[in-house]
Amino acid sequence: MCGIIGTSSNYSAYECYRGLLAIQHRGQDSAGILSFDGIVHQKKEKGLVLNIFNKEELSKLEGSKAIGHVRYPTAGTNTLCEAQPFFLSYPYGIGLAHNGNITNYQELKKELEEKHRGIHSTSDTEIMINILSEELMKNDTFNAIQATMEKIEGSYSTVMLLPKKLIAFRDPYGNRPLVFGERTNLNEKAFAFASESVGLDVNDYSLVRDLLPGEAIVVEDNNVEKRSLCPKGKAHCMFEWVYFSRPDSVIEGKSVYDVRINLGKNIEFEGEGDVVIPVPDTARTAALGFSEKYGIKHREGLIKNRYIGRTFIMPSQISRDVAVRDKLNVIKGEIRGKKVILVDDSIVRGTTSRRIVSMLRQNGAKEVHMVSTCPPIKHPCYYGIDMTTEKELIAARSTEEVASKIGADSVTYQTLNGLIKAIGLKKNELCMACLNGNYPINIPEETMKSLEKTREIERDLAS
Repeated sequence: MCGIIGTSSNYSAYECYRGLLAIQHRGQDSAGILSFDGIVHQKKEKGLVLNIFNKEELSKLEGSKAIGHVRYPTAGTNTLCEAQPFFLSYPYGIGLAHNGNITNYQELKKELEEKHRGIHSTSDTEIMINILSEELMKNDTFNAIQATMEKIEGSYSTVMLLPKKLIAFRDPYGNRPLVFGERTNLNEKAFAFASESVGLDVNDYSLVRDLLPGEAIVVEDNNVEKRSLCPKGKAHCMFEWVYFSRPDSVIEGKSVYDVRINLGKNIEFEGEGDVVIPVPDTARTAALGFSEKYGIKHREGLIKNRYIGRTFIMPSQISRDVAVRDKLNVIKGEIRGKKVILVDDSIVRGTTSRRIVSMLRQNGAKEVHMVSTCPPIKHPCYYGIDMTTEKELIAARSTEEVASKIGADSVTYQTLNGLIKAIGLKKNELCMACLNGNYPINIPEETMKSLEKTREIERDLAS
């Protein structure tokens, strides 16, 4: 899962910078910005946005259009050559950044290599930009995007720069989020795209709407042209509301904050507790809803070091384990001698949950009852979230076995109906493949095995 932004204004690079800061939570491996003012200007490095860009660097990124990206590594290795945006000089200069995962990557890479197209990374974004370049030599912008969409499979929200054009498009199922905004003042009318509405808010853009599945929008000068190219349905990733997005974001017209309050209220809990403790930060809102429903006091029993990144999106188990202890510390007075209800957004591998439960017990908790606002995650994700090996997923076990594995007195999961009700969209509009195994976008068995093998190799290299 990554974050993207594109802006069309007199201060595009600076606005990309601010927007990337707002969506830094979506990726902490690398960041980049690319702009045009007749020639291409680009800066991308490994690390956080604040550490890569300063006033001097931003002043070099001239132009009235720019795109930016923050990366969290999924397919591909953890190297600078995977950092985005990507740029190709032909047929007339293309800059591109994307969030998601191309599931027929290997097939498309082989086809490009047979045409003697040089592929210099393991990033699926490089595959996409090469296919687009070929199509742009034969078609106009919209037809080139449509032809590309018909070739690639998987999930993608994309921002792209062509000379004089800022473009955004979304996969035919709308799996990955992408919003469109505009801003009008006396001097300028400007437009922007972002993975989350907070990327618009920080730059004073008004949220117009989400891009539709299979839709492309082209901004040229002050003109906006929208076209539905190849919609196939709706399969919005439920994990955006559960975990990835900021609570102050709005996705598909649904406030993430409101959804998380309702996730907490929809938990069916049969135990007893003295205090509700959220795992910061993503579970805070849901814990408030849970506390309100059951009348159990809510306390901040875990304090987060805000200079440590999100452990779920770290590439290796060792780095996650170390980061959990560095990231969280216990307020002992809120824990000691109490029956603690520990609310987290989800339980994926169980390793973070086990470490946190152990910390609470070491600090005197009488009982620890684990509550997950997400239903059991039992299947790999092939659309851009780092849970691609089924053997890593703890929820294949019974709740009693999970409780024993993480050291909790009990484990309570959200139900599928509770999740759907909290989000407020129809069941057939959500991608819940990691919960029920129903993959909305076709994935060949060979691709599944290849992706799983690749991730296992990367785990071994990173450990």
